[in-house]
Amino acid sequence: MVSQALIVLLVLFSLHTLLKFTVFFLLPYRTRRGALDRAYGGRASATKISDNVLLGLCLLLVGLLFATGADHVSFVTGLLVGATLIQVYFHRFSAPLTDDQSPAPPLSPIQNMSYAIQARPALPWRELLLFAALVLWGLYQFYTHMHGA
Repeated sequence: MVSQALIVLLVLFSLHTLLKFTVFFLLPYRTRRGALDRAYGGRASATKISDNVLLGLCLLLVGLLFATGADHVSFVTGLLVGATLIQVYFHRFSAPLTDDQSPAPPLSPIQNMSYAIQARPALPWRELLLFAALVLWGLYQFYTHMHGA
């Protein structure tokens, strides 16, 4: 039962992630920028609530994973690969923003990074491609295990 709950949550979270990336790349810059301006609305952070929800989801997933007797090698591999992908992803955004791409001051470091990502979302294409491929591989594995292939 715990294993099935974990799989359902992982599949839903994986699909949400892929959908979010797809929509992000399909929307024009002006639309993404307008949404970002509204989300920040003069605040230093636009994601405090969603960050707390996502952290809670992560804790739930890890708890369920540990309850299923997770393989420590797979867990640590995934943890380190994921953290490294995030680090390298952010490092791709090292070029300064132009005046028309920058948010109005005062701005926080995360706000500057958010605007940099919106301005040039394809910079970390290698990291995004690897991430998407790993998520798709995981979804395929769930499918094949469920259907006995």
